[in-house]
Amino acid sequence: MTQQRRPNADGKPGFGRHSDQTDPAGRAARRSRWPAMVQASLRACAITALFILLAAGNNGNAGGTQPDAFSPEAAETDAGAIPALIAAYSRDLERLRRFMGAPRIGEFNIGIHSSQARDLYFQTLTLWRKTDRLLFEISRVRATPPPTPTGELGTQDILANLREAHGILRQILRDLEVPGEPATTIGQAPNQMDIFTVLLDLNRQADLLLERHFAPSDVYMEITLAIGYAARLLARYPEATRIPEEPPFEPNKQPSDVYQRLISCLRSINRIAQTLGFAVLDIDTRQTDMAQLTPGDVFVVASLVVSQLDYLYRRMGDDKPPPQAFYPGRKFPAHSHQRIGILHAQLQQLERFIATDPAASGEVNHDSATPER
Repeated sequence: MTQQRRPNADGKPGFGRHSDQTDPAGRAARRSRWPAMVQASLRACAITALFILLAAGNNGNAGGTQPDAFSPEAAETDAGAIPALIAAYSRDLERLRRFMGAPRIGEFNIGIHSSQARDLYFQTLTLWRKTDRLLFEISRVRATPPPTPTGELGTQDILANLREAHGILRQILRDLEVPGEPATTIGQAPNQMDIFTVLLDLNRQADLLLERHFAPSDVYMEITLAIGYAARLLARYPEATRIPEEPPFEPNKQPSDVYQRLISCLRSINRIAQTLGFAVLDIDTRQTDMAQLTPGDVFVVASLVVSQLDYLYRRMGDDKPPPQAFYPGRKFPAHSHQRIGILHAQLQQLERFIATDPAASGEVNHDSATPER
């Protein structure tokens, strides 16, 4: 992990840095829809197993002086490398949580599930971003982002994000001089870990340790990135309006309003995916408690929108990445809600074009005068 010094008066809280991800050929089958009661039971078991691991596995040496059974060095060639690295990160995150006196997250159903490599990749990238932000808050240094994948997303890309995030977390433990604990019995990674759900929980827990939690401004930036992807996809169709007019501003919006509008975008992308014949997200928001939604939860949904568009973008044969989003200044949920109006209009166009002729690829026109901002 290479660190980069930053001045104390950074002034721009958009610390997380986006990478351009690719996923040209997803082959995973659509996750089967189990009865809601069975899903809830399995999810409860997975989360219980995770927190048993956290409680039992808060051992090991501070600072990572010796690799343990779940360290990156030991896990790289193991078939269970991803669960093992998640377990290692979880154990150290719990040590840090207790040292900082931060609360532990409660169970929460975000209403989305995926087992696709592209979605696991983006969630581990979010975990890296949150851990890096925590390092900046504590030590005023930044880590170098994980390498940008150049081919089909797979286990090694996910592992790279996890290794980097765990390395940053260990640096935080060293900087804070968090004492080690006697190495007694180290908990084992659950064999049937629901990786996507556990990553969501880790992201929520990491956010609680931040002084500056993931905020509406971060959501706004992720939506802007999604708009950039959608504009590039629409560049294939000369009659398309790549950047539709922004809808009127509506004040007094809550995170739940932004969440619901993003879910609408995900459903639109699912319909496009079904037309083109590739795997889609499992979306069922009936058990989601809208009153508990935080901007961090909304950011997860926005990152999944980006994940799906990135996959569609690469699948359609383009390799020119969209422009990166920059910190826009302080934003509120109402600004994100308004911004999604552009994205929703883009996706409606894309649905119509692809439904009319799914096989048509079109000519990509990157020289349009229409800004992609």
